[in-house]
Amino acid sequence: MDFKKNLLFFAFVFPITFLIGLVVSFIVSLQFQEDVQINWVIVLAVATLLALLITWRNNRDAKRHKGEL
Repeated sequence: MDFKKNLLFFAFVFPITFLIGLVVSFIVSLQFQEDVQINWVIVLAVATLLALLITWRNNRDAKRHKGEL
């Protein structure tokens, strides 16, 4: 059951982090290139890493909170 909750939370957070990845890719392309190009590898990498990190932190905090009760 815990895996399903984590997977659902990841699915909820991923679109938000995908937008953050788009912004990061946009900023990187503006800094290092003359024109704006979206690098989809960077977008997916940033989105996946952020979503995994947020899901892991949420799971860790939930376990800590459950242990206190």
